[in-house]
Amino acid sequence: MKLLLKGGRVIDPANQIDGPLDLLVEDGKIAAVAPEIDAPDAVIEDVSGKLVTPGFVEMHAHMRDFEESDRDTFYTASCSAICGGFTSVGIMPNSTPVVDTPEMIQRVKERAAQSAVTRIYPFAAVTVGRKGEQIVDMEALAEAGAVAFSDDGNSFKEATMMREILERTKRVNRVVDLHCEDKQYTGKGVVNAGKIAEELGLPGISSVSEDIEMARNLIIQEEIGGHMHIAHLGSERSIELVRFFRSRGVDFTCEVIPHQFSRTEEIVRKMGVCAKVKPPFRDRKDMEGIQKGLHDQLVDVIASDHCPYTDAELAGGLTATNLFGIAGFETTLPLALEQVRSGVADLCYVIQCLTVNPARILRLENRGTLSIGADADITVIDPDKEWVVTRESLHSKGANNPYLGETMRGKVVLSLIDGEIICRDWEILKKVEKPC
Repeated sequence: MKLLLKGGRVIDPANQIDGPLDLLVEDGKIAAVAPEIDAPDAVIEDVSGKLVTPGFVEMHAHMRDFEESDRDTFYTASCSAICGGFTSVGIMPNSTPVVDTPEMIQRVKERAAQSAVTRIYPFAAVTVGRKGEQIVDMEALAEAGAVAFSDDGNSFKEATMMREILERTKRVNRVVDLHCEDKQYTGKGVVNAGKIAEELGLPGISSVSEDIEMARNLIIQEEIGGHMHIAHLGSERSIELVRFFRSRGVDFTCEVIPHQFSRTEEIVRKMGVCAKVKPPFRDRKDMEGIQKGLHDQLVDVIASDHCPYTDAELAGGLTATNLFGIAGFETTLPLALEQVRSGVADLCYVIQCLTVNPARILRLENRGTLSIGADADITVIDPDKEWVVTRESLHSKGANNPYLGETMRGKVVLSLIDGEIICRDWEILKKVEKPC
């Protein structure tokens, strides 16, 4: 079968492509990217006025399933992901049970094959049970298919353990994804330590809890030179730490999440527990600091950190639960495009952070690119399409999204995997074995 995407603006940072081009798909592969392709035997999709990019690659998401399927499942979460443009999704290991053995890696792969409409790539825990006590068998887990390692939500108290983990990443050629937080410093904080915390009488989370852990880890990385990725930068100082250690030649990658670069802590006043996340929404200085990191292209990845919870879990409000997170697949792209329209970030750079960069960090061949012969994983975007964020418009089971009621600009209109249209205008076309 041949499919011709005609009339769009093709943006492929992996190949430095940006222009009005056609894209031909044949037998599930990218066959041609060129002006005015003539393929009379192809099915034509008119994508005039649209952006045509590689399928997005997510490297920080939670799909729950197993014993947490009331929060989300591989099916519901992947439907949400594909509507957001993500065709490949790396998922965190902090499910129940924890993904810390080769057998659990296999369970994830089998369940995903039955139920997901996207490609799924499992992360493995760094320590057994994510308890920070015993490092897992990283070699066996990498062999089983773990694309990266993370104790997401937890950090490592002992600097010697951090050193050993980085040494092991070199042996398995996999990245360790770090949640940087000194939990003793965080204490019982639930929102940013600032104006909103004071007004609402809530315990605050200082950015110091993130930054001191991040600085320590980067100092160790400078000595060891392992494969390090720093998750969800959340403060102005975290961006300056990136700048400083890059100036010293330290090799690492880092990501930002839309929560931190799109809104300030004021959103907590309106949205309450739906805006409870780590790192928290912070003040304008920190938000503008993160935006400065995007402007200066210090950030490697834009991720969603999709993290759904049930209505019952959210019912108690900000202080009644220890849960932090936002169900954010569908709102990631339009929030990133806000930064483009405001002049903060370059469009091609934003697409790079959503495609080829995370693919390279996770060692995913054939992903995040429109190279000739590559698998035809493609995202088509209407950058001017406006839509309102409602509970009904989102595909995840989780409703903990702080942008409910807001009008977004920018929407994915087609998502393809192996040249097959999986999603059109947020309608899921692919049939799966277990859509539950």
